[in-house]
Parts: sequence; C-alpha cells; structure tokens
Amino acid sequence: MKKLIFSLALIAALIGCTRQMPEQPSIGEIKLNLPSVPFDYSSVNTIQGKIPVLYEDGSIINNKKATIGRVLFYDKALSFNNSTACASCHLQEKGFSDVVQFSAGFEGLPTKRNSMPISNLYMNRKAGYFWDTRESKIESMVFAPIQDHIEMGFSQIDLITEKIGNLKYYQQLFKDAYGDEEITTDRMRESMGQFLFSIVNVNSKFDKGIATGFSNFNIAETNGMELFVELECDKCHFLHEDFSLDGSKREKLANIGLEAENRDKGKDGLYRIPDLRNITKTGPYMHDGRFKTLNEVINHYGFGVQNNTHLSDELKNRPPAHNFDSYTGGKKNDILAFLRTLEDENSLTDPKFSSPFAK
Repeated sequence: MKKLIFSLALIAALIGCTRQMPEQPSIGEIKLNLPSVPFDYSSVNTIQGKIPVLYEDGSIINNKKATIGRVLFYDKALSFNNSTACASCHLQEKGFSDVVQFSAGFEGLPTKRNSMPISNLYMNRKAGYFWDTRESKIESMVFAPIQDHIEMGFSQIDLITEKIGNLKYYQQLFKDAYGDEEITTDRMRESMGQFLFSIVNVNSKFDKGIATGFSNFNIAETNGMELFVELECDKCHFLHEDFSLDGSKREKLANIGLEAENRDKGKDGLYRIPDLRNITKTGPYMHDGRFKTLNEVINHYGFGVQNNTHLSDELKNRPPAHNFDSYTGGKKNDILAFLRTLEDENSLTDPKFSSPFAK
C-alpha cells in the first residue's frame, strides 16, 4: 500500500513538473505587410522641424528594432493560446488604450486595472510604468503582461522565445536588426521597448500653440487653458513641455480622492499620473476605469473628491478658484475645449504604428 501511495505521489509530482506547451499558430494563415524600407521611427516632424525620437537610455530609436517591436506588439502569438496581443488592449485609434473599463485577457478574464494609454514614454520614463509604477525599466515592463496569468498567460517565460523562434517571419527581421537570426528574450524586450518609445504625440493644436503664443486658439480654448492653470491642474499634468521630449519633471504620483479608502492600494495609496495627450480618445478614465466620459472626470474634481488618507496635497489645499461654478456650464465646456487641443490625430492613424498583419 505504501509503495502504491509513493508511486501515485511520484506520478503527480512528475505531472506537476511537466511543461505545458503553448499553442503554435498556423503559419499559413499569417501574412505580414511590411514596407521594403523600414518606416522612420527615429525622428518626428514638428512645427519646429524634425527632431530625434529617443529611447529610454537617451539613444536614438533604431528603425529595424522598432519594426520587430511593432510586429511583436500586434502578434497574438505572444499570448499562450494565440488569442491576445498587446494591441488587443492598447488600440491605436484610442490613443493606445482600450474602449472598456477592464480588458479581456487570454482566457476572457478581465484585467484588474484599466488599460493605460501608451505615448510619449520618454517624457514619462522617470515616473515608472503601470498605474503603480512597479516597473522602472521599459524592458522589464514589456514582458510583465506576457507573463501575467490573466493577460497573456506565459508563466514559463522561456517558452516565449521557443514559440516565436518557430515563426519564420521573425528570422529575417532579427537578422536585419541584430546581424543573426537568434531570438532571445533580451532582443525581444529591447525591440518592443524601442517601438513603444517611438509612439510620440507632439503635433497637437496645443503643441503648435506653444510655438505661436497660442494665437491658433479660439476663445473657448484660451479660456479653458487659463482655467486649467487657475485651478492648478497643471501642478500634476505638466503642460509646457518643449520639443526635446524631455519630461524630467514627470515623476509624480497622486491620490485624487476617488474613494475614502482605496480598494486598490496602488503604490502606497498613490497612482501614476497619466499623460493628457489624446485624452479625449482614451476613456474610460482612472486606474479602475470608473468614469466613462471627461464630463464625469471634471465633475469629480469639482465636487466628488473624498478625503482619502493619501489624498494629494494639491487637492487638500485647493485655492479659492476651486468652487462649484468652475466645473459647470460654460467653464466646464471651456476646459473640454482646451483638452481637445491635446489631440494628435497623426499618432492615431500613422501606418507605422498600425498592425503589420494583413487582414
């Protein structure tokens, strides 16, 4: 009897140690549509001319590595069962955020937080990544969703290179970028990071206004910008970035009193402050996606802030300008008009940020 129990225990242990292999996609169904000459990810045209686009370490983005990153970003093979890509939760036309409160993972389960928009990462690099800033380096961040048991499901991360290595369309891409066909996690991390850092928004009406003294703004947009500053929204959402894409000030986290006691603890009760570029496209809003519209967001700041233990000082000690009338009627419409000046349609439609997989 003891031998039988031992044998059964041994078999159970061996089964538990068995590597569960990911599903391999059907190669014949996959067709890439890439230009013969890689898109230019290394620079961007602005009203002040062409400027370089920088990686996290300050180097200029490499076009061939960013091309690999683009393919990986849109490839559902990065999920365990080929159901979910990074782009499934970060839609280009939505400012690389999602349309729902919580995104669906590789087995249909909802994510724990709202999908954060992706853009201008060089500006925001010092704040850290994710709502709780738990990753400080982009090359660590890009694999976190792949390894997540809800999002993409690769609990054994070494299996990802094995799976991607079996996809023929990657071999030439890696050879072009790295000199040989070897596919490693380090190379995947770097190329994905390069692509993400290439997604910049610097061609909005607001950006053009910086260079022209905002002579391009109408009355509502001007009033909205002045009210945005008067209400000290710019204490957390820095506006006057120059065209170097240097966001060295963007290191802040905040608690804005969504509830009296945080159900989601964030980072010591605080959450990363998102970029406002293309903010009109990236709803639902907040780390838990509780607000569907910007009207609801503005209402919260006007009369919905709760006295949370971790409430940010900027909201604890608000100036006299923070009164009910500042968030209603014509003034609210002016704020909304100003926020629309932060839209950069180019990043929402540029082919180099779109899916490379033929439909």
